[in-house]
Amino acid sequence: MSPSEAPRRGHHGMPPPPRLGEFEIVGEQCLEFVRQHATQGDAQSVVDAMDKFAYEETWMMNIGDVKGAIVDAEVEQAKPQVMAEIGAFCGYSAVRFASKLRAVSGPSAHFYSFEFSQHFAKIAAQIVAIAGLSDVVTFFVGPFSDTYTKLKELGINRVDVFFMDHDKRQYLSDFKLIEQSGLLRPCWIQGAVIVADNVLSPGPGRLPDYLEYVRSNPKFTSVLHESFVEYQAELKDGVEVTTFVG
Repeated sequence: MSPSEAPRRGHHGMPPPPRLGEFEIVGEQCLEFVRQHATQGDAQSVVDAMDKFAYEETWMMNIGDVKGAIVDAEVEQAKPQVMAEIGAFCGYSAVRFASKLRAVSGPSAHFYSFEFSQHFAKIAAQIVAIAGLSDVVTFFVGPFSDTYTKLKELGINRVDVFFMDHDKRQYLSDFKLIEQSGLLRPCWIQGAVIVADNVLSPGPGRLPDYLEYVRSNPKFTSVLHESFVEYQAELKDGVEVTTFVG
């Protein structure tokens, strides 16, 4: 979820979201909260601290605990050696899914995070370090359209799972880049999975076009998992899981 798509009020006594332009400050506050409440080298304690911060201090545009479990299940099923995300924000998804990746796929598995903002990439890298996952996660800074080729420059020819949680207006164009990149794990092994967060949440993105494209594309099958916007239980949301079938 991008800052412009954040819910505009608190829900059921939960803290209201930051105003547009305040997310960089909130990111620093979240980092300090993690330093104070998480245990060095314990990824789960980092995830728990970030969830606690979002529930009790300031709403955060992480995937969160509820929808995060949906993605956890996809990672467990896919058992990826390589997973990539578009949109790191403060590192919640990198810690959560890189930890899961290592648990199900072993020490050779790796997680690549593409983040547009240098500011948030620095925060995310520090939070990943607290979780003890710096050797598992690699960050690339800049638009995905300018940086996705770095994977092949590193000798990465196949990605097993992509996770998208960035500017919703970029979902469709970035999905098409992924589709055309040759990076998707082929279907005769077990087709790559592309997971997209916030596909039902309110906001200015172009998600109807995205959903129409992935659901009508014969090279993919796509399933919606309905849920709610992270850290509250009023605004409907969903996670779209799209599988490459060739």
